[in-house]
Amino acid sequence: MNDDETRRGFSKLATDETIRSLSEQLSSSTFKSSTRIMILVLLSLARKMSSVELRTVTGLGKGSLENHLNKLEGLGLVRISNQKSLGARGVSRQVVEITDKGIDTCRVLVKSISSLAL
Repeated sequence: MNDDETRRGFSKLATDETIRSLSEQLSSSTFKSSTRIMILVLLSLARKMSSVELRTVTGLGKGSLENHLNKLEGLGLVRISNQKSLGARGVSRQVVEITDKGIDTCRVLVKSISSLAL
């Protein structure tokens, strides 16, 4: 393949609707961080997780996780609440639940990625 053929191939790829759509999605503030994508995917699968579970799975520190969750909550993609546990001490734990908007947002991203013919 010569340089002209390569450029035409890249040009065709750059104008492809799937790539344009994926590029737009990834340029949104939601997906500027691979960590936020991972959190949304995890919550899409589990629907609800405690912040301790999310820290364990992602390896994030408490402050870093809270920062990402606050951004996702501000966009309406997750809902954060404190729930009392049923133990004798009744300790409160933070629970994060994905919203319908969060599920839809994650679904659109996954669909765009999976539609790429690799």
